[in-house]
Amino acid sequence: MPDWKSLKDKAMAAVNSAAQEVDHQLTLTNLRSQVTQAQAELDKAYQQLGQAVYPSLSQGQSLDPQFVGVAPAVAHIDILRQRLQSAQQALRDEDPVSRTPCPSCGALVDAGDKFCGQCGHGMR
Repeated sequence: MPDWKSLKDKAMAAVNSAAQEVDHQLTLTNLRSQVTQAQAELDKAYQQLGQAVYPSLSQGQSLDPQFVGVAPAVAHIDILRQRLQSAQQALRDEDPVSRTPCPSCGALVDAGDKFCGQCGHGMR
């Protein structure tokens, strides 16, 4: 006759293990979403900076770093870059083996990928 307590303990251990894995995957999904959102915000900030300086540069004018719109945009980009780096570090801390940052754009890429899905940079 089977040992019901032992079977129950094994079943509970399996359920607990599965619940922990689901929780871990949800955490990873949340962190990946944060990285993606931070990267999108940074990309938008770079675009806004370009839009602020392009008219002057296209007319051959040089830009003073204090040019209206440039200094606040650069400060905002610095904040967004830090936020992206923090989100990437949190993801690496949670899942250190499977994803690495792209050396070109900083997006997290699966360790086995040959190219970055964001910018196309070669990973090997």
